[in-house]
Amino acid sequence: VYRGVRVAGLHMSLKHSQNKAAPHFPHDYPDCPAGARFQEEQEAEFLDKFRRRPPAKRTNYIKHGCLAPFRCPWQQLAEEWELLTTEGGAEGKGYGQTESTTKTDVIEEVTSQQNIAATNPPSCFNVLRNRKSLRLLSAWCRPTASKGKRQRPGAAVPPLTPSAVTSFNAAHRMSLLWVRLTLLSKGNPEAHAMVCVPTAEDLKLFSKDKAGSGPQEPPHKDHFKSRIKRKKKSSKKAATSLFSSDDRASDPITPKDPQSSSDLILGLWPDPLPSVTSHCSRVTLGWVTQGDFSLSVGCGEALGFVSVAGLLNTLLNQPVEHRGKLLLRNPTSLHYRFVKLNIDV
Repeated sequence: VYRGVRVAGLHMSLKHSQNKAAPHFPHDYPDCPAGARFQEEQEAEFLDKFRRRPPAKRTNYIKHGCLAPFRCPWQQLAEEWELLTTEGGAEGKGYGQTESTTKTDVIEEVTSQQNIAATNPPSCFNVLRNRKSLRLLSAWCRPTASKGKRQRPGAAVPPLTPSAVTSFNAAHRMSLLWVRLTLLSKGNPEAHAMVCVPTAEDLKLFSKDKAGSGPQEPPHKDHFKSRIKRKKKSSKKAATSLFSSDDRASDPITPKDPQSSSDLILGLWPDPLPSVTSHCSRVTLGWVTQGDFSLSVGCGEALGFVSVAGLLNTLLNQPVEHRGKLLLRNPTSLHYRFVKLNIDV
């Protein structure tokens, strides 16, 4: 240290990769066994920390419309977008419609094909790392190259058409895309934040006031709160009846209480999650793996993955001047922020 050596640990290495906008192992490699194991360990750690806090002092993620605040269900996201794009459900519907119409259309499309997906064996997702495909996607977004630089002169880019989108989706099925999201206003992104598709009304508001705040998610209703209260009341009544009767048969009943309480946790969705793409008022494209205030950019920056099929359908339905603009919402907030999509090659 006296010779000028900088001492840093694992946390600082994660921050260093975030400032470089580079993926960090194993945080940002969900398609390998190490990434899947790390996600399971991280979910268990966050869940244990969430349970240690009293219910009145922790966030109710059900009311915030956050299905998975401690993990990112990449497999379910890729499967749902594959179902939407194979039958032409999301491709034929423009995202310039109203929020309620878009949400109901996506819900009907996913639920109508749930039985078909159950019969076929699901294929695992993968992360798109082909440089040629990444350059093509970067050219279809704005800016047209990595780190805000312009594309090389002389490189012919095919136009973004529905035929090009269908051919690209056929070549890269069940694929995720590593993206860099730069906030266009104030705020700091957090881990497991949702990346969503803006509606036509959101883009109009952004064109009028670029420095203004984005839209807000309406609060959701917690349908599991009454069930948890009923279970607590029934367990208390059973405990009082057992203690009053002085029955020694309470030993086989005691291990049932933690099992029943582990099924439903106040503020968290149970394990069979509903549709992750159409749960909120804005259609979900992906999630953030790491995000904070970036010292290299001077604003909030997030790194994460989005569905390739969902991103292509979004770019196809967006106007050229707003192409590459998305929405980002933290798990503990109802406020959406406008972000700029960048694909680094």
